[in-house]
Amino acid sequence: MTLAHASAARTNRQSTTALERRALALWPRLDLTALHRCRDDATRIAALVARRTSLPPEAIRDLLTMPEVGRTEIDTWFG
Repeated sequence: MTLAHASAARTNRQSTTALERRALALWPRLDLTALHRCRDDATRIAALVARRTSLPPEAIRDLLTMPEVGRTEIDTWFG
């Protein structure tokens, strides 16, 4: 791949979604290109991650799709 081609591919790449950002936060060494090919499908991302960890795909999917915790909830739970 030439430098110009790599730069064009980087420019054309879609921005990461919330689900992809969460997957990258939990598993930072995930391949971004493979993650984009999952097309923001939690089941497909779970299958991708399951190849790299001992967690079952169902647990990975639950980690990816759990609701976000707000600041108020954090303060309430942990004082």
